[in-house]
Amino acid sequence: MSREEFIEKNAHLFWYMPKDAIKKIDDDVLVEFIFNYGTWEDVKELCKIIGFQKLKEVYQNIEGKKTGNYFPEPYNYLKLLVEKYAH
Repeated sequence: MSREEFIEKNAHLFWYMPKDAIKKIDDDVLVEFIFNYGTWEDVKELCKIIGFQKLKEVYQNIEGKKTGNYFPEPYNYLKLLVEKYAH
């Protein structure tokens, strides 16, 4: 599945955004919404699509800062994934 197909499949998670803006979301927003609101299958598919290096970059963008809109559990899981798989 391509990134675009994945976003389209999960467009309901971005309900507040205009439809034309959904296709243009960056990886930071995509990861945040999938980790917070997606299913476990969505998280696994996202990891396949963007890879662990990109996941690490997203995590590094928020590490040490206020975690924004991440719920504590998804944020912790993101941290654990990055520590384990992104080298």
